[in-house]
Amino acid sequence: MRTTISRRDFFKTAALGAAGIGLIGLTGCDTSVVNETPGADPTSPEGSAALPGPFTLEEFKDSLVQLDPITSFVGEVTVDIVVVGAGAAGVPAAVTAAEEGNSVAVLQKQSTVVSQGNCGSGLIIDKSDTEGLLRYVQQTNSLNSWRSDPELLKAYVMHSGEAVQWVYDRARLTGTSAGKPNDKGLFAYLDTSQDFTGEWTDHRYSKFDYGTAKAHMYAPWMGPKPNNIGTYLSYVLDEAAQQYSDRMKIYYSTPGVQLIVDAGRVKGVVGKLADGTYVKFNANKAVILATGDYQNNPAMVKHWCPDVENFDKKQFQKTGDGHLMAVTAGAVMEKLGHTKMLHDFDAGLMYEEPFLSVNMKGKRFCNEFIGFVYMNDIMLHQDMYKGGKNYDDPEKGSLGWYCQIYDSDYMSHEAFESLVPPAVMEKYMPEITDEHYAASHNGTARTGVFPHLIDTWRADTLDELADKLGIEDKQAFLATIERYNTLCSKGADEDFGKDKKWLNAIKKPPFYGIRRHLRVSALCSGVYINANGQTLDENKMPIEGLYCAGNLGGQFYGAADYPFHATGLSIGRCFTFGRLAAKHAASLSGGSGKIAESGTTNLAPSSVGSSGNWKDGTYQGKGSGVFGDDIKVSVTIAGGKITAITVDEQKETETIGGAALPTYIEAVIANQSTGIDAVSGATMTLKGFTDAVNDALAKASA
Repeated sequence: MRTTISRRDFFKTAALGAAGIGLIGLTGCDTSVVNETPGADPTSPEGSAALPGPFTLEEFKDSLVQLDPITSFVGEVTVDIVVVGAGAAGVPAAVTAAEEGNSVAVLQKQSTVVSQGNCGSGLIIDKSDTEGLLRYVQQTNSLNSWRSDPELLKAYVMHSGEAVQWVYDRARLTGTSAGKPNDKGLFAYLDTSQDFTGEWTDHRYSKFDYGTAKAHMYAPWMGPKPNNIGTYLSYVLDEAAQQYSDRMKIYYSTPGVQLIVDAGRVKGVVGKLADGTYVKFNANKAVILATGDYQNNPAMVKHWCPDVENFDKKQFQKTGDGHLMAVTAGAVMEKLGHTKMLHDFDAGLMYEEPFLSVNMKGKRFCNEFIGFVYMNDIMLHQDMYKGGKNYDDPEKGSLGWYCQIYDSDYMSHEAFESLVPPAVMEKYMPEITDEHYAASHNGTARTGVFPHLIDTWRADTLDELADKLGIEDKQAFLATIERYNTLCSKGADEDFGKDKKWLNAIKKPPFYGIRRHLRVSALCSGVYINANGQTLDENKMPIEGLYCAGNLGGQFYGAADYPFHATGLSIGRCFTFGRLAAKHAASLSGGSGKIAESGTTNLAPSSVGSSGNWKDGTYQGKGSGVFGDDIKVSVTIAGGKITAITVDEQKETETIGGAALPTYIEAVIANQSTGIDAVSGATMTLKGFTDAVNDALAKASA
């Protein structure tokens, strides 16, 4: 018998997983109906309120958003601006609003700031010329199939440099390096800044001529991994809350579940506490929604971006709450096919080189001279795979798995660009322990990787390589290599038409393979907004009091795939529109600059796994697995945050519980909490794993 807890069940019944919680403050109750959902009947039973536009009830059930009006509250908060979501758009929005003198309440579903990625980029006005900036708009629109709203692109181009620099200044990351980190130990470890001038090319199929015009893109990578943007935005937000303690407060583990709408104007939002009770957050000026995308809402994915339904997802608890709340207030979901971003920068360093690619059955399936951004489209025609790790559902498997194969002579192939030498690749090899890596690299520690995601392999024979990669049909794999070598000898790709300069035989051992796992990084479409971040209704008019920022806002892109001409565009866009929305909302009349609270507005976290009050170090813990055997883990705390988790011992079923453990590791690190969702079929493994992590965290809290 298989026990399954769906994401919907988790959110509906467990909320954010607080057990044995204590209430802070007084209790209060307001019985007024605050959400005038169009067509809703206040007396109707749960789930029977009218659905907005083309949405289905399933889409709401897969989120925390409530359709029926919420009328009973245990507490009330009144501020000038309410920001829902604390990520790459929400943090800049909240801090900017406070800087502008407004009182601010931040509602965050998780117990900490959550954001992925390491690079946010912007265009630097002082190092560009007007023609170059406008050509950047033109180029970006061309890569988006000409379906971007050019006014949104212009807003990004003209304001992104300031926004990105503002974030990095706030995080004390400007001017840092490996030898000169900031006070948190973080630094800029890579710089992909560039001038867009002359002829730009992706060295494949896309070209754009800037002529003598120039647009300068500032794109530093901050970290290093496993630290990410969420790491430094976390202390940026917390420090701002201390700096503006008289007018800014963060309500962690308090998701927004319903907008408060009166006569067409958004006047606040309802927050849900961990015990299932509700708090009314009134906004004197505006509500800014910045809750991220909807990749973890299966019904929304199936409806709006079905291409990615069978791909695994990189993020957690991104259930489209902001999208759904916005449409209940009259917003309109982007009516084009939604833009998706899928990639894998973690399995191995090389990803654009046109090495031989084989599917997990060992067969070649494409002309490898293709941009990495489009490989997910090619993978739609391949089979599901169940032999790897990091699954949403290990029993079902997923799309997006393939292997890049090359031999030890690859460094001599002059046609390839940005080749990585074997010694550097060893950082991405799971069979090389941290100790062995340091010993063979002059004592240098392995840094800059997510250990549970690295998937690069080396073998003396092709048979052995196939085993390490998990190839399902070894004979087909060996036949594919033999056929490919024959084509290389001929100097003509008779199977897929790849240019002969990319044909390099696989003959010299040791042989290399990178098992790629394309997962959804972001779904980049949302509701229609204008250049100020104001949410638009069906008549393209601003909905009073409502802003949407980050991946809630559309139509910034418009094509099926996210454009990869510039690193950090996605996060830079979030920074920028978070700032723009906050500045515009701050300019509205009616603010008081003060916070007013009554009743119960917070719950004290008592779960060790969500307290966040941990000392730096590495701590061991254990829990009981499916068969009663111990699951033993080591949890590393750095800067007061969970930065790494290793499973030191476990005897779970390899294809179910064992396959789910890497996903659980990612989820705990991403959310800084053990209040995470279960992978289908691996519920008991989740309990044992989280018990083990909580055991370790208890020692970190001692």
